[in-house]
Amino acid sequence: MNGFARGACLAIVAGLTAFYIYAFVTGDVIPDQMHVWEVVWGLYVWADAYSGFVLFSLLIYAYERKLGLTILLFIITCSTGNMVNAAWLLWRGPDLFRRIRNTQSGIA
Repeated sequence: MNGFARGACLAIVAGLTAFYIYAFVTGDVIPDQMHVWEVVWGLYVWADAYSGFVLFSLLIYAYERKLGLTILLFIITCSTGNMVNAAWLLWRGPDLFRRIRNTQSGIA
């Protein structure tokens, strides 16, 4: 995992964590979400985000081969967002990137 990818993951973890805290301090979770669900683009953004959560969970499962860990990370991701996925990449990314780069067909 190169420095750019590691830096991007660190920036995402830090930025989303700070924004998550800010949102909880200044916002009202349920009423704010109800407004988002009332507009078509809000529904699209939710569908897109959760589709991404599922796809990233499939990648985690392909690497970890532990269903329990994958489900736990998926649930946490659904509650907190992609900061969990970025943190997982910081943890497993170096080996994952090396394995992808050193094979002809992807992850061995």
